[in-house]
Amino acid sequence: MKSGKLQRGVLLFLPFLLFGFMMVHFSIILMHVLPFNPMTSKFSNLVKWYTSNVFYQNWHLFAPDPISTNYTIYMQAKLRNANHEQVESEWIDLTTPMITSNWEQYISPVNRLMRFGTDSFMQTIHQDELVEKLEVKKQKLNKQDLKLSDESQKQLEDFRSKGIDLMYRMGYSYVPKYFPNQQVDSIRMRVTLAKVKPFSERNNPDYKIVPQYVDYYWKDYIPVVPSI
Repeated sequence: MKSGKLQRGVLLFLPFLLFGFMMVHFSIILMHVLPFNPMTSKFSNLVKWYTSNVFYQNWHLFAPDPISTNYTIYMQAKLRNANHEQVESEWIDLTTPMITSNWEQYISPVNRLMRFGTDSFMQTIHQDELVEKLEVKKQKLNKQDLKLSDESQKQLEDFRSKGIDLMYRMGYSYVPKYFPNQQVDSIRMRVTLAKVKPFSERNNPDYKIVPQYVDYYWKDYIPVVPSI
């Protein structure tokens, strides 16, 4: 008798629970896709966490802002040779093998890992939406005293710094794979940015893509869980 009442209570409560979840879900999605406004600014951390981790979607495949740059993550290490001398390794491409593996296994953790390196780099150069709005307003009003509050600026710097930490965390995880049974003292990361060939130059065999490099500093190696 009691179990029957409990089941009926759960069935009666379930629609309200689902309705509440849908309201919260679509409210967050709306704040994610609507133009920048005070509400999205206030709840930006929640919106970014929810849309990035729970419902990840990247719209850059579509106009008006399609992907136009290829990013490649590299790692270099300082090792101890047989004479216990410190030497630098060659730059190791971490991105291309993951892309190849993803092509071979569409349903696998590689797809998520492949985005990790690029996402961490994009976090290091992240430009807060509020900063962008202030820059536009500066140009329109010709005022140079408009700036982020100290607290917001610190949050932005911390966010970028965490992106660098995530990139190095990725590098640490690949050390056992590329330098097995070797003593690694430190590593550093590099990101190459190569613009894709413009459609207007598709028939030009002499067109050359000149990549740009972003080199990061040497950082002591910290053993972590190896990458797959």
